[in-house]
Amino acid sequence: MQVNISELTAGSTWHAAGLTTYYHPGINLKKIHYYSIKLFEQLEAETGQAVGFHQPGSIRLASTPVRVDELKYQMTRTHWHPTPQFLIGPEKIQQLFPLLNMDKVLAGLYNPGDGHIDPYSLTMALAAGARMYGAQIYYPAPVTGITPTADGRWDVQTPHGTIRANRIVNATGVCRVIDRYGIIHSGGVGRFLSDWIMSGEPPYDLIECDPNRYAHWTSVPYLCAKARESYGFNNVVGYPKEERFAGRPTDRVSGVYELLKDRCSMGFHAGWEQPHYFHKPGDDTGYNVCVCVCVCVGQTNISHMLTPRGRVYAEVTVTQTAPGEFLLITGSGSELHDLRWIEREVCDGGYHVSVSNVTDEIGVLGIAGPKSRMVLQKLTDEDMSDTAFRFLHCRSMQLAGVPLRAIRISYTGELGWELYMDMQNMSTVYQALMEAGRDENIDNFGTYAMSSLRLEKGFRAWGAEVLLTHTHAHTHSHTLTLTLTLTWSHAHVCLLCSLEVVGNTTSGSYSYSTQQSLAFAYLPLHLTHVGQKVEVELLGQKHPATVTQEPLVLTEPTRTRLQKKKRSV
Repeated sequence: MQVNISELTAGSTWHAAGLTTYYHPGINLKKIHYYSIKLFEQLEAETGQAVGFHQPGSIRLASTPVRVDELKYQMTRTHWHPTPQFLIGPEKIQQLFPLLNMDKVLAGLYNPGDGHIDPYSLTMALAAGARMYGAQIYYPAPVTGITPTADGRWDVQTPHGTIRANRIVNATGVCRVIDRYGIIHSGGVGRFLSDWIMSGEPPYDLIECDPNRYAHWTSVPYLCAKARESYGFNNVVGYPKEERFAGRPTDRVSGVYELLKDRCSMGFHAGWEQPHYFHKPGDDTGYNVCVCVCVCVGQTNISHMLTPRGRVYAEVTVTQTAPGEFLLITGSGSELHDLRWIEREVCDGGYHVSVSNVTDEIGVLGIAGPKSRMVLQKLTDEDMSDTAFRFLHCRSMQLAGVPLRAIRISYTGELGWELYMDMQNMSTVYQALMEAGRDENIDNFGTYAMSSLRLEKGFRAWGAEVLLTHTHAHTHSHTLTLTLTLTWSHAHVCLLCSLEVVGNTTSGSYSYSTQQSLAFAYLPLHLTHVGQKVEVELLGQKHPATVTQEPLVLTEPTRTRLQKKKRSV
């Protein structure tokens, strides 16, 4: 390994605050913080270089009831991590820090392992340790050119000569941000990257830090607006499912955005404006916090992209539209995440495959519900009956005179189709659908409603139940449905049994079909039998939950098969 820099700590590292905190409001970055601190604790003994590491602990103070709820919420998201964290009252706060004015203090979030480190000494210790294991560090060594070689490696031109590298890590451009709430990221991110390089796949999901989550839509005006917004929101209370609106919309809007923008609350997904929920006349229109497989031609399959270790890297639907031509559909937020993997596999395998990203050219409208077939049939001469257009089949057709590709599939689990068409035709098709469905009381639905319906049907979601940390088998044998005595549930909160943390929820929503709250969760095997009682912790309160037989609502294709079987008997 070679590192090319101007001079160690010559940037903003030398005057960084050097704060080291176990605490992080996110889920995956907690792992980064945890590894960094554990590395800092042993670094001096391993390298002989003093690092100036002190761990006096930290207390985050709450002086309003809303802030107390925020601390309670963070407690529910950390119990299933190995980090020590405690919610403490005013007396304990005063005991730990007697100099504090306690007039408005209501509670505190206490992290006993938090502390601070000398950034300069830490850098020197990391450099010393790297040299111990064979790394070479050159400085000053500006990179003047990078050339790919025929064997897949790289020639890096520097004033010290040309360095041939198997892998290049470009760590420029964001150093100032990283060095300043970023010293704490150094060890964990370094470990993450090294594991990725050594094994050929990431050790776990860290998509919220992936540069590929940005694309052409991240224009300079967008970046400036987001920078101002993020700075201004630095100390505000964070809520689940909140939306931040600076810089929106980007140039990435669908063909029906203008028609729908005043009738729904839009969510932001990889630059796209996507309806989360629709409101009726008279409703509050503002933001509300809601308490590889073989396919025959013309057929669709739901597939997982697996890493060499059998981990689930992505979930896609695969449709063979013509012999040797496939349409892959993934979630809006994982567009470039999945594309990177596919392109890497094509390159490394030497496959004669052409890959084209058509995300910005092709739009999709979903129609679902028991009358969806009736509505579609009004707009086409194609036979839309169950026998002519079967579940998980695809067909090129015209709808309201517009050529499109229809796939009989719906994440709601109900009768439905996904309609793929040129982006500029979306408005025409949408208006035709709404007009054709007027007598059937057609209406809009967003991703929140769809999430509720998919939980009822037992559908797992990539990024929630299906993760890089899981094998394909996990998606079927270790995810459970919970019935809560609540009208609201949420992801990533703790599950307890006999006062011990035994797991965590991954998705949650209220089911209007069954009139109860539902959640998916991971539990140890001995607690997975139907009827098992556990507790869900929300805002410091423990609520009873029961492991139930899933799915609570059968999918439309299953209901149809059962009805046919019953009639035949």
